[in-house]
Amino acid sequence: MLALACLVLAAVSARAAEEPGRIDPRIVHVVSRLTYGPTPGGLERVAAMGADAFIAAQLAPDNLVDPPVLAEKLAALPTESMDTVRLFREYGPAVAADAKPGPDAMRQVFDRAEVAALEAARARLMRAIWSPRQLYELMVAFWCEHFSLGAQKGLARLWEGSFEREAIRPHALGRFADLLAATARHPAMLIARGNWKNVVHRQGAGPSKDAIDPTYAAMLLAHQTLGPSGPQKPADTLALARILTGWRVGASRGAADSGGFYFDVDLHDPSDKTLLGHPIKGSGLGEGAAALDLLAAHPATARNIARKLAVYFLADDPPAPLVARVAEAFAKSGGDIRETLRALFQSPEFYDPKYMGNRFKPPLRQVVSAVRATGVGPGDTAALAGVLAGLGQPFYAADGPEGYATASGAWLKPDAVVRRVTFAGDLAAGRIPGVKPDKPSAQALAATIGPDVDAHTCGIAEKAGGAVGAAVILAAPESMRY
Repeated sequence: MLALACLVLAAVSARAAEEPGRIDPRIVHVVSRLTYGPTPGGLERVAAMGADAFIAAQLAPDNLVDPPVLAEKLAALPTESMDTVRLFREYGPAVAADAKPGPDAMRQVFDRAEVAALEAARARLMRAIWSPRQLYELMVAFWCEHFSLGAQKGLARLWEGSFEREAIRPHALGRFADLLAATARHPAMLIARGNWKNVVHRQGAGPSKDAIDPTYAAMLLAHQTLGPSGPQKPADTLALARILTGWRVGASRGAADSGGFYFDVDLHDPSDKTLLGHPIKGSGLGEGAAALDLLAAHPATARNIARKLAVYFLADDPPAPLVARVAEAFAKSGGDIRETLRALFQSPEFYDPKYMGNRFKPPLRQVVSAVRATGVGPGDTAALAGVLAGLGQPFYAADGPEGYATASGAWLKPDAVVRRVTFAGDLAAGRIPGVKPDKPSAQALAATIGPDVDAHTCGIAEKAGGAVGAAVILAAPESMRY
């Protein structure tokens, strides 16, 4: 690995600016930003169809068909076909309904939860690497961080995969209001962010004994909707927490309950509330729906989501006029995520050369793009999940309210670069179980990645030859940028 690192460093120091090859830089940019990275022949295929047609196709993922072998690999993961309720029944604590699970039962839950979480990570990686629905997969990853469950154990970790399947994936390119409602009611979010214990206890005709927990309400306002600079005040956080009292996890008790969520009217604050200056009539579960719709349609939410999307797809510090126009598209479309993205991708700023090829890949992008570049067919991604942990981005482990950093600068650390070089060497040499390319050549990899791979890097790789030469390309600066 030391020799490989020296070769990569030599490529970095010898790098000189060169004219791009035959592929239009706009094509390279679109593929770099709307996918996890090109596959062999991918740039040529996109160039043949044109950037606009490619963007339109990615915005309509239902028209793109996954390879049958990918469906077979996903079907081999037992928990991928289980919803939240079934996961609890088969992997949850095996105790009597009226008993509290003891330490041994909870340890078993933790162990089973790790199995389910690993299968969810393997499935996400499989789709990210081999599905043609690349933009959709990038948006799934985006929303999983935006609605981060944090680093969890127990039931919240057991349900990380079902949270992604049930709350995120159906709405990743749909309406933000639907996405917000689905995440708010999902048992994984209720437990992970504490809203399941946000209750009031009525005492007959006397006063209520409050057990208000504003943790989730504060996060919902400051991160998931209005943003940290939004108009919310402490009174709004408390009002929203009261609106969301009685949202519980358990068996259905009414027509509105499903998927492990139920509304307990006896633990709900029935009083009228005021949220952001808007009256919310005490009406039980309907209060929560009204509050979420209010937040989803708020101009501050449009600005917050627009800026996050611009950071994710364009630049760490996106231009304010672009963010304003994307926010306007979000508002005018009623929070339609697809139309919001269309406005971003059709903007002149999106194709500004100063934003092309200058971002440092987060570990997930680095790992997925490297595997895609080799052209290897669908395999087992368990080892790749371990690689991500070693690179500092393990699935479902970001403890902050916004998940892992979207800004690329957060990942530019010298020790991390060394680990990436090691990963490149292991991948090229076929040392990663389940994902073993068929001896990719440096020349083929350079052609796949595109014209940004300059002659100096290629020359060093060709001189090294074999797996080391392939690793030089995979670990080169051009391969770590997008």
